[in-house]
Amino acid sequence: MSISSLSFNAATRATILRLQSELKDATTELSSGRHADIGMTLGRLTGDAVQYHSQETSIQKMLESNNLVTSRLELMNDTLDDLRGSAESVSSNLMTVIANGSNADAVTGSLVAAKGALGSMIGSLNVNITGQYLFAGAQTDQLPMTDASDVVAAQFKDFLTAAGRTPETVTKDELNQYFSQTGFTAGGQTYRFDDMFADNADPAKPSWNDWSTASDTPVVSRISKTETIESSLSTRDTAIRKISAAYSLIGSVGLDKMSADARSAVASAAYSRVNDGMKGLTALQTQIGGRLNRVDIANTALNTQKALVQNAIDRIEGVDPTEAGLRVSSLETQLQASFTVTGRLKNLSLLNYL
Repeated sequence: MSISSLSFNAATRATILRLQSELKDATTELSSGRHADIGMTLGRLTGDAVQYHSQETSIQKMLESNNLVTSRLELMNDTLDDLRGSAESVSSNLMTVIANGSNADAVTGSLVAAKGALGSMIGSLNVNITGQYLFAGAQTDQLPMTDASDVVAAQFKDFLTAAGRTPETVTKDELNQYFSQTGFTAGGQTYRFDDMFADNADPAKPSWNDWSTASDTPVVSRISKTETIESSLSTRDTAIRKISAAYSLIGSVGLDKMSADARSAVASAAYSRVNDGMKGLTALQTQIGGRLNRVDIANTALNTQKALVQNAIDRIEGVDPTEAGLRVSSLETQLQASFTVTGRLKNLSLLNYL
């Protein structure tokens, strides 16, 4: 029986192709730490691997979503910090006016501080992330806050007219009635400052709707398979209303034109409201802190779950790196030997034996 050089050459080429394919797979396994062909290697266990990968993807998406929720909450908390700092500054100025309404510098300082704080607050409350307003409640696509100080000025003018007064002649008692819950009544009509910062179903009457288009309904975000949290705030919150009332009151009623007693009455009304607002801001920040803590706890649990799933994937799909390295070396040696044999076959010729 004889073997021709042609058939031997063909067999060698087939061996080289097989070794090259095996070496490619072995090199892939060595670099990735995974079987090159999961389906062929695992067989019936392939379904388990697919399920584990699906779980890993789901957990990763939840973690990424939680990162966004954390960013929203942290930005809201920073915004409330800034609002509280501005409110503390305005409150300090008001105390000076309350103590001495004839102090022109204190009055001017309060006017400047309140107007600046109001503009800054409105800008801060209109902050957004990726086009979603954080203080708009569920209506994340609508600008939540506008300046309605002109409404405050117009309503105060109506009150003065009803009282037969001007900023220069209005009395402390009349102002105290206007700022009270019962209000100032004249000509069968009641004028009440706080009505402009309350809810009113009648669109023809001044209300908080002049200031805010936000929703009372919060944005709810899922932070785990079983837990959700509120990830927004609303400019309809009482704290925002109180501070807006204080700032707009100082800047919209002609404080600098009033008598010392009238200035003290206005400053006292603004002071009580801004302090109530600051307490409300602190309460909101406490809520945000609790939500951030819940996200942290959820992330810890999710990372633990992710690690368990990844370990399960490694057990099914993973290869021993030492074994994979030895296999690569062995295949490289066999392939080199096959190339050597092929080279020698090419040099065979009948002429060498004639």
